Amino acid sequence: MTANRLSRFLSAAVGGLALLLAAALPASAGAATPAGCRLVSVPVTVAAHQVALRGTLCRPSGAAVDTIQLLVSGVTFDQTYWFTPGDPGGRPYAVHMTGAGYAVLALDRPGSGLSDRPPARDVTLDTEVEAIHQVLGRLRDGSLDGHAYRRVIGVGHSFGAGALVTEAARHGDLDAVVATGFVHSVGPRLDELNQAIVPAADDPVLRLTRPPAGYLTTKVGTRAELFLDAAGSSPVMRSAIELTKTTMTDGEQATLADAGDPAVSGAVRVPVFLAVGEHDDLFCNGPYLQCTDAAAVKTWESWFYAPETGPETYVLSGAGHALNLHRNAPELYAAITRWLGGLSG
Repeated sequence: MTANRLSRFLSAAVGGLALLLAAALPASAGAATPAGCRLVSVPVTVAAHQVALRGTLCRPSGAAVDTIQLLVSGVTFDQTYWFTPGDPGGRPYAVHMTGAGYAVLALDRPGSGLSDRPPARDVTLDTEVEAIHQVLGRLRDGSLDGHAYRRVIGVGHSFGAGALVTEAARHGDLDAVVATGFVHSVGPRLDELNQAIVPAADDPVLRLTRPPAGYLTTKVGTRAELFLDAAGSSPVMRSAIELTKTTMTDGEQATLADAGDPAVSGAVRVPVFLAVGEHDDLFCNGPYLQCTDAAAVKTWESWFYAPETGPETYVLSGAGHALNLHRNAPELYAAITRWLGGLSG
């Protein structure tokens, strides 16, 4: 990571989110605002490459906590997703959860955001799962920030959710999984998303960071239509979602569907909370699953999970694929908080 790249990243993020973030962290937020957030760098092995994954670690004020949420976003998104409020005046996910007493680590996946960029072919679902497993070990033993967490909750969106479900199936070292925008289905606009994936080197913003061969992103001007519900999202989000996009790899693209293997979810043995947007036409509302309500999602998804996982299901009304970026996202956050509070531990 060069200083220039960091500067460009921050400039784009701040420029695109200034209105939202200024409203999200007002002085009146008081104790709900994270008392301490800092950038962290975690050394991991991705394939045969020694790289650094970077993220933002936030802890609530007051007594030390023993539970942390590991936040992993989907492809072409990064840690910014967890710090973006759906509406001016609202609180983003990370702020809500620290206010609820959880520590959070919003992690940039290999090759995305502020994390290092290994060769694109080596950044796949499998190698990301193993990288996440290494991060979890450091959270458990205290070597990441000097505090050993007793419980780790994986919270993911889309591809990030699939990676956490896969990690839980293979290693069993998560205490629970919250998977948003991840179901075993396809929607009528999924092909449109596939066609919108282009080389990042051709992107007018991302090409400034000199993405290596095989690094991809979304075509300019496509993100709002793919990831947002127009009626359910703030007008400023159409610009913010473009300015804060990041890279994915052709290795990820080739393995996107692997987490959807029923053998993966069937091997999970911890509680699972599944949330989707009512109007997520990438993975809902096609030939298999209509995301009309939580009962419909539970009926479908129960085929793919062991009974002990639940899974608990939730549909955010009037939302598209990127649930956190909609005005009513706090309703989802409250539902996750209630569910987590009901888990034994």
